[in-house]
Formats: sequence, structure tokens, C-alpha cells
Amino acid sequence: MYILINLSEYDIIQLALFDKDSLVETKYNGRNRELLESMDTFLVDNKCDKNKLKGIMVVVGEGSFTNTRISAVVANTFGYALQIPIMSINKNQIDNVQELISEIDKIPVGQYVSAKYSSEPNIG
Repeated sequence: MYILINLSEYDIIQLALFDKDSLVETKYNGRNRELLESMDTFLVDNKCDKNKLKGIMVVVGEGSFTNTRISAVVANTFGYALQIPIMSINKNQIDNVQELISEIDKIPVGQYVSAKYSSEPNIG
């Protein structure tokens, strides 16, 4: 199974588990700081052991600066810990994640994603 992380919408955590034949997704109402808890709940609810994940796709370049950064850091951390490939995607690719499996499988383990921001940070 592969997992998709999307925090591009304000206070929405979208997660999906998929392979070539199936796709299960959900959206949680929650702040970015609840991403890890939401991922744990999602994996448990779908009876998916995190150690069986084959790759992570993460939406970057859309949404808030902080959400984008958190998404990239969590994806990179899981990729490192589980030794699986990570791939950044755009929001418009979410509906076709299963078609991107062949692309993520070509990415070497240890290659990390960088956060791409849709605007300048608003710190103040």
C-alpha cells in the first residue's frame, strides 16, 4: 500500500491508502498539528501496518506555508524511518494517484521532498 498526505485545505487532513487495485480515502477536520494522530487512526482503522507501506505521496505547493512544511517533514521522516520512496505531487494529481505508482517506484529510497510554497510566509 501507498499513502497520500494532503494538507492543502485549511483545517482539513486528507489521507488515502492505495495500490493499483484499491483506494480508500478520508478527510479529517483538524489542524496540521493533528496529522500524526490522524495518520495513526487512519492506518489502524484500515488495518494497515505502517511497516507495509511501499511509498508516500505528499501534496506540496498548495495551501499554507506551515501545512506544506509539516507535510514535507512528516513524509520525509516516515520515508527515512521506513526506508521507502517519497514523491511530491500537485493537488490536481490527487485524483490520479494510482496512475503515479510506477513513477514513485522509480524514486530511490533516501531521496527526500522539498516543500514548495504557494506564497510567502505570513509571520507576524
